[in-house]
Amino acid sequence: MDRTCKNYRTDDGNTTVIGGKVVFEAGAKFEGSIGPAVNLPSGTATVAQVVTALKNAGLMVGDAFSLVYSAVTQDPGHANRMYNTGKIASVAIDNDEHTITITLSVKVAALKDFDGQHGWGVHKWLGIGLVTGINYPTAVLKYNGAALTAEDASEASTVGCSGTGVFVRWVAADLVLNDIQGEKSKGTFSLWADGYAKTDYKLVIVEPS
Repeated sequence: MDRTCKNYRTDDGNTTVIGGKVVFEAGAKFEGSIGPAVNLPSGTATVAQVVTALKNAGLMVGDAFSLVYSAVTQDPGHANRMYNTGKIASVAIDNDEHTITITLSVKVAALKDFDGQHGWGVHKWLGIGLVTGINYPTAVLKYNGAALTAEDASEASTVGCSGTGVFVRWVAADLVLNDIQGEKSKGTFSLWADGYAKTDYKLVIVEPS
């Protein structure tokens, strides 16, 4: 097969690979179906609503998230978690590589162990705020497939975080440092919102040398 040809057939002609341009000249017709049509908003839908529906259906490229860090400055009733959070030297978010790097001022071993409750287990918990720009719960914003609610917004406000669409990510620093993915607070999470592409973010913990 001539691999310099970008458009070709394989699988005894049952598969056509399009790697180059397809040109439809005047009078050309397309027959058949490429799948169900997207269920667009009806009635008096705005252009923006139609575009969002197309993005959600995967027929247009979804918007990209641009997360911004917001510091947790207070943590009522959780002295050990606030102690650990206070050892954060900096947080850098790379929205192109989808990584969130948490640099500590002390070794993870020097942080305090405590039970995060709700089945989270005993780990070295700390917190960071993440500003999404998505005005939930008015707009749909999903974290690991579950919609964030007014309770999440209230929690962020309670610990001193601010910004449109901010929520708190509690982090088990010991699990993230050792790349342990099998427990509840692993070092990855996904975000999705109306009109946005589902995006996976990875947490990274950096200790002082």
